[in-house]
Amino acid sequence: MKNILLFLLLFSSATSVFAQQKEWQHVLNLLKKEAQHFKGKDGYIQLGKSTYNRFFIQDLTVNDTSIAFGFWLRDRFKNQDSEQLVEETIVWMSEPFIQSANIFYDYHFYFINFPEAQFLKIELHDDIPLMHHVVTTQRNLKSGKQNRKELEGHTNIILIPIRAKNRAKIMNAIDAYQQQSLKTRLDEDRLH
Repeated sequence: MKNILLFLLLFSSATSVFAQQKEWQHVLNLLKKEAQHFKGKDGYIQLGKSTYNRFFIQDLTVNDTSIAFGFWLRDRFKNQDSEQLVEETIVWMSEPFIQSANIFYDYHFYFINFPEAQFLKIELHDDIPLMHHVVTTQRNLKSGKQNRKELEGHTNIILIPIRAKNRAKIMNAIDAYQQQSLKTRLDEDRLH
């Protein structure tokens, strides 16, 4: 009898993990489509929030273990003698535990067609912080000189542009993932 219960518990756990991975993959696939759409797009930075006031998304890639951004920061008024390339990579080792997901309405970056284009903010649980690597290259437009800085750290926030028309589909996918991942944790909590 003990062996049967142990087998059922292991089978149930394996099935739950597979379902969780499937739902996480669905979330990633939707974010990959958004990344493809926004690659090559540009937008604005709220005045007074940065030295620069325009951004251009050079690269935006989502895969199974990371998200990578490459974007230029520029001055639309030509008051700055420089521009800056920011290359940011966020890496996760396993399916993360999502603490919250929402639209970041007052983010200092925005697209001209707001609210059709928005930023999704996914906040992850602090238990397993994500590796965060940022390379900034500032280029003087007059002299051509470049200054490169590299930073490594951790984060628990992912920001990614999404189209409002796909927001419900993405949030439903996140809910389905949460149902698998959070429900498993809550069931384990209740059984202790």
